[in-house]
Amino acid sequence: MGRIQISMDYYPEGDMLSITFGTLGRKGHGYELSEHIYICVDLSTHEPLGLAILSYSKLVGLGEVTLSLWDELTPEEQEMIRAILLKEPVNRFIQLKEDLTMFTPVSTFPDIPLQEIVAA
Repeated sequence: MGRIQISMDYYPEGDMLSITFGTLGRKGHGYELSEHIYICVDLSTHEPLGLAILSYSKLVGLGEVTLSLWDELTPEEQEMIRAILLKEPVNRFIQLKEDLTMFTPVSTFPDIPLQEIVAA
């Protein structure tokens, strides 16, 4: 896989971090992994299009977050999303636990501490 353009936007009024992979505006299917974590996927290529993390500063402080809606996904969706979460570029932002029920938000983006994103 070549270099992927990554765009990040933090919205302090909603405490939401939005991460887009590739070109902005591409259409895909969204999956809710928990009350606060959403992933958008291109179903034809299984490419990640974006992540949205609500209550971001609170979740980062927790260290680990349960993917509470994982069991709501079909086995096929779980397999596809598991593969996406474990590889580039998504694994730059979250670290999935072995049991696939928890994730840890990565504490730094390339050269930008998360505290600077939240403070922006």
